Amino acid sequence: MKNFKKAFAILPFAVVMICSGAQSFAQNGKYLLKGNIPVASGKIYLEHELNGNPVKIDSAQVVNGKFVFKGSVKSPDFYSLTTKGLKYPIQFILENSAITVTKPADSLASAEIKGSSAQEVYQSFYKGPWKEITAIAGGIYNRLDKAEKAAKTAGTKVDSLTRAGFDKEFAVLDKKNQIAVKAYISQHSSSAGAAAIIYDRFISYPNFPVARELFAGLTEEARQSAIGELITKALATDAKTAKGKAAPAISMTNKDGKIVHLSDFKGKYVLIDFWASWCGPCRKENPNVVAAYKKYHDKGFEILGISLDSKKEAWLKAIEADGLIWTHVSELKGWQNSAAKEYGVRAVPASFLIDPNGNVVGKDLRGEELNQTLAQLFK
Repeated sequence: MKNFKKAFAILPFAVVMICSGAQSFAQNGKYLLKGNIPVASGKIYLEHELNGNPVKIDSAQVVNGKFVFKGSVKSPDFYSLTTKGLKYPIQFILENSAITVTKPADSLASAEIKGSSAQEVYQSFYKGPWKEITAIAGGIYNRLDKAEKAAKTAGTKVDSLTRAGFDKEFAVLDKKNQIAVKAYISQHSSSAGAAAIIYDRFISYPNFPVARELFAGLTEEARQSAIGELITKALATDAKTAKGKAAPAISMTNKDGKIVHLSDFKGKYVLIDFWASWCGPCRKENPNVVAAYKKYHDKGFEILGISLDSKKEAWLKAIEADGLIWTHVSELKGWQNSAAKEYGVRAVPASFLIDPNGNVVGKDLRGEELNQTLAQLFK
């Protein structure tokens, strides 16, 4: 989340009043959430995610863009505000404090949230260290896009050596990202905002070993926060698919309505590939997966593609366009896909390599790493 800069100054007296209010509400175990959103009208809703779905937990009447919520939370947690006039929800960390939310009429401008210490820790990371990471990533993606467009124009595909070079750049950037997050987390280890950053960077975009390391460095209070509990749950789910563990069962219908079971592939190596037609990185990775399938299929390599699409036409169109000639299944329920939940998939592409005995032997193998792993298995 990013903040826009205020166009006006707050008088010192007002600042004192806000700080005093925040302390008072925190001590009473309650929150006072005030907002000013000029584009809002009618009712505004305070939402909280429950079992992967946003649930309206309270509503308030909007009068001239202003509204008030009062209540209490057990500990800092992710919440959002939705209303007519807002294209996207305003997401923030709610805690027992006096909090203000303001958003200008400009639909492109971000909301400004004040009064939540956890939110401030969370936001400050994205306004500081994260900017450098995204700037570098943007440059790599731009060059990769140019290389792919040039190859397409020439009627070819990006060669493996060039792709391996980009993979190496992303690997270096990932290390830089980890160093930046670790340094920042160590400075804010008692804040639920630090837990929120771990959740964002290493749970939502899975890197569970790093998530475990950073989470262990938080104080007990931060680990036991509502956001900390989300991390604990995610780590427990990840442990179920650790290397050497039996892969959770999967039963799902293909495009013709026939049920496909993961156990149907017993005796072969199978890559469980979670993807979606709308996922850009998935579509970019597909040529590499296709090449791996063609090279090793006759040696006993299978792929079970599990789509997180919600529209059948888009799903089938992408399968044909990308030449994905293996078995495909989907519930057409988006992120509510039962297998995605069972395997703890929070971002796509995501993959799990299963051995002939049905045990996990690899996770999130992409690019050259997938090729090298398969080459070793089928040598």
